[in-house]
Amino acid sequence: MSNRFATSPAIDFTIGESRQRFALYRALCVVCAYALWLLFARGYGVFSAVLGLFVVYLLSRLRRDPMVGAQLYWRQGCWTLERAGVRRTILPSSRSTLTPWVIYLAFSDQPAGPGGHLWLYADCASGPELRRLRVRLSLEGCTRAG
Repeated sequence: MSNRFATSPAIDFTIGESRQRFALYRALCVVCAYALWLLFARGYGVFSAVLGLFVVYLLSRLRRDPMVGAQLYWRQGCWTLERAGVRRTILPSSRSTLTPWVIYLAFSDQPAGPGGHLWLYADCASGPELRRLRVRLSLEGCTRAG
């Protein structure tokens, strides 16, 4: 371990279910249903029915967070993300944003890959775990908002 990370504690973060994410999902469902109803009420019945099928498909894909159960590690200056038994080395991006109620973690795969992102809500883990993660990400150069 280099001197740069000698006193930094390791992070072992497991992503859990979030009631906040589910509440936002329910609100999105209500907004989509209302928009489809408005289209139907204005005389676009066939269009709203076809669009409704597409909306139902998309909302069913959003229902469950695919990252629940994934583990995010930081040890000796190296970030890894493990999901479904596959471990990837990642590098957090400066596009990441830290707020008190959500962490948006944009990352790229290392050495060179497409990357991805994580939405970590305030209730997906314990307070101390989220605090350590926010501190480490702010030291990495991620943007703090709020």
